[in-house]
Amino acid sequence: MPHWISETILTVVNFIPALFVAQDSPNFMLIRAMFGLLLIVLVMYLIAMRPIRSAVARYMTKISKQNGP
Repeated sequence: MPHWISETILTVVNFIPALFVAQDSPNFMLIRAMFGLLLIVLVMYLIAMRPIRSAVARYMTKISKQNGP
């Protein structure tokens, strides 16, 4: 299972930069590294924001119940 996940991630990290730069270009590795880093940051952001979003949702529910009809 981890092999399948890593292969999928590597496929995406190779495919998206190929849309912007030719694969034989000297800048392809740079663009691929930047996209990979962006992907890692996005995943970490989503993991980190999950507790905050649920806390905000609980707070909004609490406020709406207090100000209810």
